[in-house]
Amino acid sequence: MHNFCKISGFTVVDLVHHKSFYVILTICVLFVLMLKGCYKQDYTVNGQHINSTAVAWHASIIAFHVISAGALIIAALLSIGTFRRDKNDGSVAYIMSRPVKRFEYIIAKISGQWAVSSFFMFVLHSTILIVAYVNTGGFIPGYLTASLVCSLNVLLMVIIVSLLSLFMRDFAAALLSMGIVATGYISDSIFQAANSDFIKTALPNAFPAPAVWRIAWPKISSLQYYAASLIDNSGFHSMGPVHPLVNVTFFILILGILLVRQFKHEEF
Repeated sequence: MHNFCKISGFTVVDLVHHKSFYVILTICVLFVLMLKGCYKQDYTVNGQHINSTAVAWHASIIAFHVISAGALIIAALLSIGTFRRDKNDGSVAYIMSRPVKRFEYIIAKISGQWAVSSFFMFVLHSTILIVAYVNTGGFIPGYLTASLVCSLNVLLMVIIVSLLSLFMRDFAAALLSMGIVATGYISDSIFQAANSDFIKTALPNAFPAPAVWRIAWPKISSLQYYAASLIDNSGFHSMGPVHPLVNVTFFILILGILLVRQFKHEEF
């Protein structure tokens, strides 16, 4: 446990000591704060008046999805070349010369990257929550719980990028990882839209049953939709018999094991 805490702590410090991290975080927070104007406006849609509280609620849900998806990009960027940098500067050789097992090192590194990326997402989600409370006086239940659920997506993204970076160049690993996630977002978004009440009423039986590969694909997007359903208590439709929480956890374990096994064969 001592080795784990020391290596993960070193990873966190290594990631956050760059000024660019704080610049990006500050810009994102300022961008979120700019949304406060949406919480003070009343709108009229199709002749129906919508008060600021309802607008704030929907704006918070949209912001939740944008931040959760953006956190995956941040996680990918922070995970690029982590092992390669440690290898080039001799950090891995130094750590391995001590009584530290390789699986301890890899788990600690992944945990540190996960912690920083999740912290980034949690700060932005908390900012939305504070803005909504200040402008409406109401607290959005389930918002932070949903953020914690989405942290599993962040962990899976970190593992995917880290695993692929052992086989290919950093840029290619990040690009392929984002492609995997983007494919899931497109597939799951189409499925969720097809199961909405409006589409079911307008186009009944218009969409065939999803293909097997879509059911077996990493359900990062579906887990995000599930997390959002914890906020607005809306119905959630799961693609296939396996809940996205189980799906994402399964991929975390399997890809995590593959990462540890592959890392054991790396030379430093």
